Amino acid sequence: MVMFHTLVQLIAALTVVLQLALPVSSLALSFTGKVVGVIDGDTVDVMHNGQAERIRLNGVDCPEKRQAFGSKAKLFTSEMVFGKEVTVQGYRLDRYGRTIGDVLLRDGTNLNRELVKAGLAWRYLKYSKDESLSVLEGEAREAKRGLWVDAEPIPPWEYRHPTNQLLPAQSLLPAPLPSADSPTIIIGNNRSRVYHRPDCPITRRLPPRIVECS
Repeated sequence: MVMFHTLVQLIAALTVVLQLALPVSSLALSFTGKVVGVIDGDTVDVMHNGQAERIRLNGVDCPEKRQAFGSKAKLFTSEMVFGKEVTVQGYRLDRYGRTIGDVLLRDGTNLNRELVKAGLAWRYLKYSKDESLSVLEGEAREAKRGLWVDAEPIPPWEYRHPTNQLLPAQSLLPAPLPSADSPTIIIGNNRSRVYHRPDCPITRRLPPRIVECS
């Protein structure tokens, strides 16, 4: 009898371990709730078991708030789902504790795909297995919808983690003095009578007027 109880406890403990190891999708594939908050284009709060659960849309990445079309992406998501009942197909939790998933309206419309279709999100290749997102992104790019009006929009993952490139050694050297027979370009303010060379860092902060003199 003691061995039997020990075996039961072992099986119960093993079950708990296996449940903790399973992804969110294996424990609760989906739930339905009301959208009560829109954080940005690809992040919403949906009511679940009496509290708001934060959902990060799976496989897509919208422009950040300070990027072009970041506000439009948030507005698009708000108009589509805020205050409405949606179904969340959850897959896993990210490191911030958010549920990663697809958000579906009652008629089956997939918010993730609609954002990409409208040109308001990229397919997040690093985390996406949905090949239809690439097709939708290509169509939006071809039609120059949303952020694709820009020939080379900056993906949000690059915006969040810009590459810090060191300047070449040559750029640290002072610029050569102009020759006597060539005009000198001076950047400055005619009112303050303060002028700077074009390579001076201060010129970046000026509303410059260019004056040529020889």
